Amino acid sequence: MASTSPDPTDPTLGPRARRSALRRREILESAARTIGRRGYAGASLAAIAQDVGISAPSLLHHFRNKESLLTELIAYRDEISRGGGPTSFDEGGQALLDHLGDTAELNARDRGLTQLYAVLLGESITEGHPAQESFRARFEGLRAPVRDALLSAVADPSLDEQDVLEAAAAIVAVMDGIQYQFLLAPESLDMAAVTRRAVRAILADLRDGSGRDSG
Repeated sequence: MASTSPDPTDPTLGPRARRSALRRREILESAARTIGRRGYAGASLAAIAQDVGISAPSLLHHFRNKESLLTELIAYRDEISRGGGPTSFDEGGQALLDHLGDTAELNARDRGLTQLYAVLLGESITEGHPAQESFRARFEGLRAPVRDALLSAVADPSLDEQDVLEAAAAIVAVMDGIQYQFLLAPESLDMAAVTRRAVRAILADLRDGSGRDSG
């Protein structure tokens, strides 16, 4: 999901547009802090606005409602995680798999955004949560390129499609699950090392065929 907020550092923006972009960025950063601490339900627009130093009606000038703010916030978080441009993830194959460890390393450094993501992901499984569809689409969008990267890295035409799909889901699950352990006890583990170990183990499993159903 791409962010729709303009980059305040874009030199093509005029003074008014730049001020608006800066204010939107301030609101997004405030929402990240507030939702990360209180969860989506506990983070009111009034509290987010107060953190920025504006009124709630002024906030609604930039984001029409809380759900649109949430949607933009998820996209903003993803852009930061990707560094704002193409990465080795986009190259596919082994380069994509190697990039997953780099992503975990970045997430460990930016604990605030990692906490925001973990809070929203956990809450999104509840009935009617506005981020549910975003996360469902996110997982579908992640599993596909990871699956393709595994196929390319193993380069075995006899691989069972279901095996590869399960392997891709396992990698995504490790990356998201390890964040909760890290957030509860950040000194107890290295997210990047765990992610890289999981990728190596899953690749080895696919290469030796041990994950295939012998029946």
